[in-house]
Amino acid sequence: MRLSLRALPASLFARMVLILLLGLLTAQMVSIWLQWGERASVVSEARGQNFIERIVEAVRVLEADDPARRKDTLATLQYGAMQVTLIGADQVSPNAGHRPMQAMINARLGVEHEIRVLGEATGSVRQWGRASGMQQRANARRGADVQLRDGQWVRFRFSDETAAPALSNELIARLLITLAIISAVVMVAVRQATRPLQQLASAADLLGRDLDAPPLLVEGPTETRRAAQAFNRMQERIKRLISERARALASVSHDLRTPLTRLRLRAELVEDEKLRDQLAADIEAMAAMIDVTLDYLRGLQDNEALRAIDINALLASMSEDALVLGRTVRVEGRAGAPYSARLSALRRALQNLIDNAIKYGDSVQVRVDDSATELRISVEDQGPGIAPEEIAKVTEPYYRPDASRNSATGGAGLGLSIVKDIALGHGGELLLQNRSQGGLCATLRLPRA
Repeated sequence: MRLSLRALPASLFARMVLILLLGLLTAQMVSIWLQWGERASVVSEARGQNFIERIVEAVRVLEADDPARRKDTLATLQYGAMQVTLIGADQVSPNAGHRPMQAMINARLGVEHEIRVLGEATGSVRQWGRASGMQQRANARRGADVQLRDGQWVRFRFSDETAAPALSNELIARLLITLAIISAVVMVAVRQATRPLQQLASAADLLGRDLDAPPLLVEGPTETRRAAQAFNRMQERIKRLISERARALASVSHDLRTPLTRLRLRAELVEDEKLRDQLAADIEAMAAMIDVTLDYLRGLQDNEALRAIDINALLASMSEDALVLGRTVRVEGRAGAPYSARLSALRRALQNLIDNAIKYGDSVQVRVDDSATELRISVEDQGPGIAPEEIAKVTEPYYRPDASRNSATGGAGLGLSIVKDIALGHGGELLLQNRSQGGLCATLRLPRA
C-alpha cells in the first residue's frame, strides 16, 4: 500500500486527475469490450441466420430438381464457406439434430425433414439458434446432414468462421474524442475543486511572513468556506496575541529597568569595594540578560515590510564592517538575483552567525549558493564544533552547550534561536552541521518560491 501511494504524484490535483482518468479509461475499456462482445454476437447471429437460409434454399433447389441431375446442380450450390455433397445413408452423422436449427429449417420448408448435426455429439456446434434469432459458434467441422423428401441425404459443411469485423476508424475516433473531452472537463473540475486548498496553503505560507496579509476570501463549497473562516479567525487571534505581547514588552522593559537603576545607585553606596564590584557585575549581567531577552522577543514580532535585498551588497558591507574591527570574513559565491526579505531581520541573522563564528574560530568564510528554488548562505568557522547530541538543542532559547564553546564567550543562549526564528519567518530554516575538517557550518536556507 505504501509503495502504491509513493508512486502517485505529490500534488492533490495530479492525484485526483490521475485517479479519475484511470477510472474513466477503465470504464471506456469495459465499454469497448462489451461493445465488441455484442458486435461479435450480432455478427455470429447474422451468420447463423445466413447459413440456415442457404441450407433451406439449397434443399428447395435439390428437391425441385430431377434426382438424376442433382450431381450437376451441386456445382451451382457450392458458394463461399458452404460445401454441399450427396452422401449415402451409411455416411450420415449419428448425432441428433439441433432442435432450434431443425425447427427453423422445417418451418421455412413447410415439411418435416430429418436433420443430423456433424461432429461430436457435444461441443461441435454449441448453439445454432433461438426462437428469437440465430447465433452460431462452432469449430472447423461444423455442418449438418439433411434428408430430402425422396430419402436422399445431403451434407452441408461450413468452413471456419472469420473473426468479427474490427471497430471502424470512425468509431475509434469518436471514442478518443469523447475521452479527450471528458478528460478536459475532469481536469477543469478538479482544478476548481483543489484551487481553494492551494489558496489556503498560499495564505498560510504568507501568514508566516506577514501577519498583516489580507484575509482569505470566503467562497466555494461549504467545507472550503468553513476552512477559510477558521483560517481568518486564527489570523485575527494571532495578530491580537502579538499586539498584546508588544504592549506587555513595553511595560516589562520599563518596569525592569527602573529597579535595576535603583540597584546600581544603592550598590555605589556600599563601602566594601569587593562587594560593590560583585554587585555591579551581577547587576550588569542581569541588565545584559534583560536586554538580550527583550531584543529577542521584539524580534519575534518584527513587522518590517518585505523588500528586494541585494544579498551580494549586504554581505560585502558586513565583510567591510568586520575588517574595520580587525576581523576577516571571506565571501565566496554570488546571489543571482535580489531576495525578498526583511532587511534588518536578515542582517541581524547573518550578523549573529558571523559573530558566533568569530567567537569560536580564527577565521570566517561565508559561502553563497543560489538557485531558482532557494538561496543558501553558509557561515563556516574553524572552531571546536558542536557535539552531535547538542546540535538539535542549541537553537532552543536560553540553551547553552558545553563549556568548550561558551565558558569564555558569555551570551544568554539566544543567538542561534534568533537566527532560527528569522529563518522560519522567511519560510526557510537554519541548518547546523559539523565540518569534516573541523568547525561548524551554519546554513541559512531561504526559499525563493
